Amino acid sequence: MVKHPKKTTRRIRREISAGGVAARQENNQWLVALLKTEHKRGEVWVLPKGHVEPGANETVADAARREVQEEAGLTDLSVKGQLGVTRFSFQAEEALVRKTVHYFLMTTQQKTLTPQQEEGLLAATWAPIDEAIELLAYDTDKEIVGRAMERLTGVKMRRPPSRGRSLRRGEGPHIHT
Repeated sequence: MVKHPKKTTRRIRREISAGGVAARQENNQWLVALLKTEHKRGEVWVLPKGHVEPGANETVADAARREVQEEAGLTDLSVKGQLGVTRFSFQAEEALVRKTVHYFLMTTQQKTLTPQQEEGLLAATWAPIDEAIELLAYDTDKEIVGRAMERLTGVKMRRPPSRGRSLRRGEGPHIHT
């Protein structure tokens, strides 16, 4: 009798998240809230985002606002519209995760940022929008902030330099409007 190797089934977990580009104007310049977190490749700057709570009948816009409030400590936010959707995959310990993130443009007058330490956020800063694009670790975040810059200033972003993030086969970045 011929033994066949066991076929391993790869678990796939789908996640929906939402986040935002929180911006405020100071001295005729747009600033964007960035968060610093620890990643396997070191400390990186990212946009605030997190899971949509499906059991709470939460819309993606509501989740985006809540996540920006929680992660950046911003309470005075006005949601101005959707900036796009990103999709990517990564291997977690127990499954392949297929993640969809909905991003929204938000404005505020609030100056104080408070990073949510319980979520592992190390720091928060307001960065000029063009510098924010350079600071961000992920190309998808850079693209989203570029769209925010275009909406806020009318200036189209030059193609941001890639930080060389190596994408695994079948992994994003994919941005949809």
